[in-house]
Amino acid sequence: MNEFNSSTFGAAHILPLDNNSGFNRSISISSTRIDANLIQVRGELIDTRQDFEDPVKSILVHNIVARITFQLSDNIVTAAEFGLPKMAFEGMCEKLPTSADELVGLNILKGLSFKIRALYAGPRSCFHLSSLLQAILPACSQARCWNNDFKEMDEKLPSNLVPQAMDTMYKSVKNSCHAWSAKDGGITKDFEANNYSPMLERTSPRLLGRWKQENNE
Repeated sequence: MNEFNSSTFGAAHILPLDNNSGFNRSISISSTRIDANLIQVRGELIDTRQDFEDPVKSILVHNIVARITFQLSDNIVTAAEFGLPKMAFEGMCEKLPTSADELVGLNILKGLSFKIRALYAGPRSCFHLSSLLQAILPACSQARCWNNDFKEMDEKLPSNLVPQAMDTMYKSVKNSCHAWSAKDGGITKDFEANNYSPMLERTSPRLLGRWKQENNE
């Protein structure tokens, strides 16, 4: 399994722009488990533009933060907050018609994308906030997996329960992308052949060791 220092992540040398960038948008998402039943996800959007008179200088256009907390037991959002450190039109853009409270009680895995569009798209809120929320949404399931599900598997799951765990995983993500295609997805084919090692290598390396020992691989 490849290991990297976080400071080396990124691929600026792949498909670079032909000229210096006049506008940059970055969206960063982080997450943590804050107690036995809660996952917290934080997203931050930063827009900067090149100064027209001094191209070396960057000017901050937008800086928007959202934090969502949800329960592991049922994936229900228990708290949501927005922070607006920098908006394009100060004194106007901060006055959002729809608050973060509207997210509380919703399920991160069931219909939340539609609800975000309904609540925060167009004149109901801010286009840039909506963009940030749509980026956070698919990260919530990843946040759950890496802060809880995969970690628990890696630490505690008996190797004889690997097939059952992989079947549960498959059912939850079937047809979510080409690799998980029920018809001919690469991961689907691995699972059909009981070849779980590639998945365990990436999600639960210590469990992989227990699985290989049990199966004399």
